[in-house]
Amino acid sequence: MMLSLPSRVLSGLLVAALGGRAAVSDRLPLSYAPIPADTYVPANAAGTTTLLDLVQSRPELSLLAELVAGSAGFTQAFNTTPEWSFTFLAPSNTALANNTGAYFSTFAAQPKGKWWLGNLLQHHYVPGSALTLADLAAGDGTVQRLQTGTYLYVSVQAESDSASSQVLLNNVASVSTADLAVTSGVVHIIDHVLDPAAQIFEPAYPSVSQAFIPGSCANTALSYC
Repeated sequence: MMLSLPSRVLSGLLVAALGGRAAVSDRLPLSYAPIPADTYVPANAAGTTTLLDLVQSRPELSLLAELVAGSAGFTQAFNTTPEWSFTFLAPSNTALANNTGAYFSTFAAQPKGKWWLGNLLQHHYVPGSALTLADLAAGDGTVQRLQTGTYLYVSVQAESDSASSQVLLNNVASVSTADLAVTSGVVHIIDHVLDPAAQIFEPAYPSVSQAFIPGSCANTALSYC
């Protein structure tokens, strides 16, 4: 017959088995581990304008700058010059303050919420293609789909009654400021947050011309691609 060991004894045996290397962590459960002080961060070349530079320079993106700073690793990622081109759909202060609701604010303050916010930011990032407003409006009023860094889709449609080629994303977010140039990419400021849960599935929608994103659907005949 097997006898169960008291948990304190069992813990002691595990520590001994690990050679005494186990250390008690004072970090909160589900919280981010601090980035080591000696982590190598590549320097940007002179004259480079990173995505972080642009976000921090625009007063209407101050809430986005706070969100980036609060999600581990995103400050470093935004401050890197990628070897590929990209498009970033930057949620404005209006998008983050007025169109997210009380649940967003309370959930965002939790450790799991910070992880979710990081995934949300990736849904606003398009790797491999620097798409201008003209590229997004090329559908001439028809609904198109655009694949983001989450491998999910955002619908894109040029408003037919707009003489300035205004673009609507997910039938809710308007591009308020377009074609802001950064090194290797282009940024558009939008007035609503793009929720990954609002992705579209209709396979008949044409796709915005963009480079293939590694890891995404290669067979567009599949219903979820």
